[in-house]
Amino acid sequence: MSVESTYAEALFEAATDADAVSQVADDLKAFTTAVDSSEDLAHTLASPNLDSRTKKSVIAKITEGASPVLSNFLQVLVDRGRLGDLSLIASGFQARVAEAAGTIEITAVTAIPLDDSMREKIVQRIERQTGRTAALTERVDENLIGGLVLEVGEIRVDGSLRSRLDTLRRNLAGAPLGATG
Repeated sequence: MSVESTYAEALFEAATDADAVSQVADDLKAFTTAVDSSEDLAHTLASPNLDSRTKKSVIAKITEGASPVLSNFLQVLVDRGRLGDLSLIASGFQARVAEAAGTIEITAVTAIPLDDSMREKIVQRIERQTGRTAALTERVDENLIGGLVLEVGEIRVDGSLRSRLDTLRRNLAGAPLGATG
């Protein structure tokens, strides 16, 4: 079990004990979204030049009104120098929440938004293969050109056109240029 998984499990257990799993999940998502969307905040929390007390003060202000379980957990991460692992911990926590609820989180990355028919096919296929209820999150990445990348837990299936072109490029780079004979 990785360090991130250990922290994710500890957060899940603390949230379960406090009967606050849903609130912690929502608050954690809001916190990580705030950090991801603010370069200044991300830099502040990651800065080795700021002491723990300052980082804890920033976190306390941001998490005002949030679940005490999450606020305390983030303070522990600062104390242990693990705040930089928050993204992986949050992913592990969300996966643990989904597992406890009997669902599976899927992320579909596409060059253009999925239509309803394709969205339904993906969900049905994953549910059929896993026997769990699938929760689909979509993300558009125009760099894919076409195709689809599916992330289910730690499994990543890359069927994107970009991936296929990269494979073709590598194969061509290793192929002999001319036949001698």
